[in-house]
Amino acid sequence: MAKKKKKGGSLLKIFLVLFLLLALVIGSFGVGIYYGLIDTEEINKQYALYQYPVIGEYFVKPEGEATEEVKEEPKAEEAKPPEPEKKEEEKPPEPKKITLTKEELQKQQAEREAAEKKRVSKLARLYGQMKPQEAADAMVNLDENLTVSILQRMDEAQAAKVLAKFDASKAASITEIIYAGKQSSLTVPGDVGAN
Repeated sequence: MAKKKKKGGSLLKIFLVLFLLLALVIGSFGVGIYYGLIDTEEINKQYALYQYPVIGEYFVKPEGEATEEVKEEPKAEEAKPPEPEKKEEEKPPEPKKITLTKEELQKQQAEREAAEKKRVSKLARLYGQMKPQEAADAMVNLDENLTVSILQRMDEAQAAKVLAKFDASKAASITEIIYAGKQSSLTVPGDVGAN
């Protein structure tokens, strides 16, 4: 029984050594390619690796390489005079016309609105976590419609604190937009009166 254990153990050691040797060879080959010690282009040309099924996917056929197809030259008696080349103006292909149904347009519009609503909600959360003065300073140069959309998505108490930090004319302008209930291009249905 001791012989069986030794035989199994020695067989395992042999496989382990062979595996490590194989890993060392593959690793050395990879390092050689990485540092340019092995010229893959020369090997590709020499052994025509580009034509093998699996390996060929990783190698490009070198330019100027003779093709396997050999064209026969016409005999002198069969030779035809070359036809003059027709130089027609090549017209660019006409763009394909895409027609969308009303349902597809509505679906795209709904997706845009949902994405816009998500972006505005994210901005509202970000500004809501700031101190009111910092939020007002950050919003001072924003488009008023975007500012209104953000304020409508914020918590009312936080929005009031931010609105109070704006200068009087900007605060009045934003208040008028909110009061009038105008929906800007950035405001999606459900924004007005969301808070």
